[in-house]
Amino acid sequence: MSIIDIEIEEVRKLCENVVPNSKIIACTAGLVRVDIQRNQLNRQVTVCIRFPVTYPNQHILVELKSKTLSEKFLNRLVSLCEKKAQEHLGKTQCLPVLRFMQEYVQENPLCICFDEIQALRKDLGSNASPEQLKLKQKTSAVILTAKIGAYFYRVKAIVPDDYPEKCVDLRQQETNLPAILLRYLNGQSREIARQCVEAPLRLTKGKTARDFKPVPSLYKALKFCLEATCAFPNEHCPVCELVALPENPNDLEIDDSKDAYVERVYCGHLFHQGCLKLYLQEPPFPKYGKLCPARQRHVRSDTAYNLQGNENLNTSKNEECGTRLAHDRWVTNTKIAESRWAQKQARRRELEEVVDFLK
Repeated sequence: MSIIDIEIEEVRKLCENVVPNSKIIACTAGLVRVDIQRNQLNRQVTVCIRFPVTYPNQHILVELKSKTLSEKFLNRLVSLCEKKAQEHLGKTQCLPVLRFMQEYVQENPLCICFDEIQALRKDLGSNASPEQLKLKQKTSAVILTAKIGAYFYRVKAIVPDDYPEKCVDLRQQETNLPAILLRYLNGQSREIARQCVEAPLRLTKGKTARDFKPVPSLYKALKFCLEATCAFPNEHCPVCELVALPENPNDLEIDDSKDAYVERVYCGHLFHQGCLKLYLQEPPFPKYGKLCPARQRHVRSDTAYNLQGNENLNTSKNEECGTRLAHDRWVTNTKIAESRWAQKQARRRELEEVVDFLK
């Protein structure tokens, strides 16, 4: 018997016993095909092995296939398998390579989101420190720290076993941004992740919930956190046109009754509370309420944000926001606003008359 025949017989007898979670699909001198999975179909890898003419003095030829793992990841893994095979030149190589494959997939559960992690590294830029994107393979977690100036936002994303059918679980968020922005980042990122795996309540004509297919949620959710965090310190108050947040986070106003306290309205823009109050309390008072005076629409409006990155959102610098100003703490109809303005002016005239009389 040739060494190939001996190895084929060895694979048939031992593979499914010595390589956990493996299943032999084909085992001949022309092709050895084995499915390996980490207890979940989403991380299943099909290993195709062929024997070169000069085997075993030349390493086996490995091809990897997967419905969920990316081509880039599989190509890198092929190189690792070939290196493993080279360590066994002159001997049987199939079982060592198959064991290596099973152990690698078992020890690296984040392989399911390899492309998303690479995209995040690219978005962070070449100047980012290793601490800004940490991978925790044992807990299947990705920890992102977005930094801009002295501000930061940190979030831990847990990748579930049935990813991408289930979305990432975002936890342990930390920041030195204002509390209102922390709530926004947390809520919106979770909503983005949810929309990746749940069909919308309102479907387009001709579509049903069965037509919806879950998409990976890690990159979409963390990219939002990264972009929003980096944009906040550079945003200007539309009224006074000064930077909304102070350069030093220690100078943030935490008293929500102070004018310097930062508010975020539904159209996405940041206002100093004093500026927002002044703008809402002064005429004119349009019938349907005041519009945001910002010079352009916000790319992260609560109503306009979408998972495709707002390609359809016009952000021309020459087009004003024009969105009706709305905020939980500033819900005032036109009649009430006019009445308050009239009372304020009447009181002002009375004070002026008193001053004139005293003179």
